[in-house]
Amino acid sequence: MQLRLSRLTSLLFIVGLIITSACSKSSDPVPLGAQKNAVLLAGDKGKSKQWKLKEIDYLLPGKTIQSIPFDDCFLDNVYTFTNNDVQDYAATEGAKSCTTTAPNSIEKGTWVFTLDGLKISIAVDQTYSTNGIFSPEAILGSDGNAYNILTPFPATVKALTATSMVLEISEIVGTSGTVKYTLMFIPI
Repeated sequence: MQLRLSRLTSLLFIVGLIITSACSKSSDPVPLGAQKNAVLLAGDKGKSKQWKLKEIDYLLPGKTIQSIPFDDCFLDNVYTFTNNDVQDYAATEGAKSCTTTAPNSIEKGTWVFTLDGLKISIAVDQTYSTNGIFSPEAILGSDGNAYNILTPFPATVKALTATSMVLEISEIVGTSGTVKYTLMFIPI
């Protein structure tokens, strides 16, 4: 009888552990970093979010961080990321156009995060203007210098919140070393 009671107690204890652990586990899987960042970048599934460029800094080997000077007409451009099956991306002119002949559409393409959400690639399929920061064409700073900064991809996601996005792109320049570009965006 003592042995049966001991077995029954052990069995009840095991069943209790199973029930307790089953109740404490969530039936929803933990979202991947890519899923979390997709919502921060573009909103919930089926939604879009717009950003504007606040600043681009660069760091040359052995130098101090410098900002790329841009005219206001470039800094008010709108970068729209859509959280859909295709993961659309589009850039358009803001209220101020840099030229009278510039089209409203700047560039279009798609975006994707690595599964951990630590890197993002933005592929431009259509380029309409040289004012795009993700197109392979060089962009002009207000200082008159051409900057072709966004190769190679992917970009490292340094920070992504509901109110800020910071991307870093490293480019090896010949034997000089690596140039690091930091792109800072704010939502509109």
